[in-house]
Amino acid sequence: MKNIGERSNVIPLLSGAEAETEAMQAAEQAREAALRAADEVAAAELARSELIHRATVARADIIRAPTVARAEALRELTQRHDAELREAEAARAEAFRNAEERYGSSLQRAETVAARAVEQAYQDELDVAQKAHEEALRAAEAAARSASERAQAIKQAGALRAESIYRAGIERATTLKEAVNLYGEAVTNASRVRAGQLQAALHDHDEAVSRATAVFEEAFRAGDELVAAGALASSPSDGEGGDVHGQPCGPEETSTKTAG
Repeated sequence: MKNIGERSNVIPLLSGAEAETEAMQAAEQAREAALRAADEVAAAELARSELIHRATVARADIIRAPTVARAEALRELTQRHDAELREAEAARAEAFRNAEERYGSSLQRAETVAARAVEQAYQDELDVAQKAHEEALRAAEAAARSASERAQAIKQAGALRAESIYRAGIERATTLKEAVNLYGEAVTNASRVRAGQLQAALHDHDEAVSRATAVFEEAFRAGDELVAAGALASSPSDGEGGDVHGQPCGPEETSTKTAG
């Protein structure tokens, strides 16, 4: 009866510690993969910002160089033209000095105004080129700063995602361990209850068989007593204690017939 009560059809499962270890390993691997992906994205963003910065600076230098060259060429051309014009006007003034004194004075004033205008134009061109160069530098710095901030944000988001995956893995491992422990306890309790029920059923069966046996023996004993009493009652009339056919009837045959 004890062997029957200790049998169990439950298939053994992995223990809670092994399940927790596997879940922790999976969480660590997922966290490492997420951190590597975040570092790669951040490195790509930093390289992109550096390329943008270099391209912007090179563009600003390329724009500034032609502008300065243009202003310098305009200045040289104007100076050469003014020199040639002054030489021509000097020769002409030598021939027509008396008639052209007032014209010379007006021309001198016009030349002064023109020179001032050319100088102002040259200065304006330089100021515009300088402002364009500074704006390009500021734009490049802003782009680089924005790319760096974006890379940092992506890296932080990747780290947070990896941490979330790690925590979820830990919670999953803990939950799995608790579920396995609860399942083991439930199986143990069910097996114990089933063994107790089988033992009680077998005990009840044994008691029922014992009672049935006692009742049968009591009935059999009562039958023997009735047969014996009947034999004693019929012995004076028969004389020799035989049966109705004149054959002797012993106690064993009487008991066998009564039991039959």
